[in-house]
Amino acid sequence: MPDDRRLSDEEAERRLRDLGARMEYPPTPDVASAVRRRLEEEERSPAYRRTLRWPPFLAPRWTAVAAALVVICVLALSPTLRNTLSGPFAPGFQAGSEAGSAAKPESGASQDRHKQEAAGAPAADQGEAAPNCSPASIEAVPARAAAGAKFRLRGHDFSSGCGGGPPSRDVAILFRQDGRTWKLKTLDADRNMAFEAGLRVPAGAEPGPARVQAILRSGERTEERFIVLR
Repeated sequence: MPDDRRLSDEEAERRLRDLGARMEYPPTPDVASAVRRRLEEEERSPAYRRTLRWPPFLAPRWTAVAAALVVICVLALSPTLRNTLSGPFAPGFQAGSEAGSAAKPESGASQDRHKQEAAGAPAADQGEAAPNCSPASIEAVPARAAAGAKFRLRGHDFSSGCGGGPPSRDVAILFRQDGRTWKLKTLDADRNMAFEAGLRVPAGAEPGPARVQAILRSGERTEERFIVLR
């Protein structure tokens, strides 16, 4: 009679374990060992050695061609490097010619500088000699006064020539402020090359800095600072 009794999960699992224990399985082949032996045999075979070659793009001859192309491109794009490498092979090239040509501009520049210095030396000497030619000086007493106030002006070393000469004549005394000029007096130096005159601050002078000037016939001048008070 068929067995209609249903098996529980635990009973079914137990029976399956018992059945598996009674079944016989074929032996499992050692695939890893077989693959290892096959690889070792192929490595020892001459045919495998012949297959160890450079890839086509890494072959020595193609590497040399690529290096040559890189050098050609660098030379074509760098005029300085091209001139440096081609210089020794140029016709008529002589050792030291490049150094000599590089030194020539410096020598020429040095000669031009010496010429300019020589040409500018007299002008500089004349410019320096001009102030020394007129050592005249003036002194305002007091150097501060209001508009319309009186002050005295003293002059020293007023001669008409360099290195000593007759006393200066027709010395113009001016008062200057902010672009305006007032002529205060014209006087002559005494035999001691000096003078002293009583003057008055111009009535139109504004409070602030000003200058008193003494101008010789030769155009040389000397000046003294002056402050106009309120």
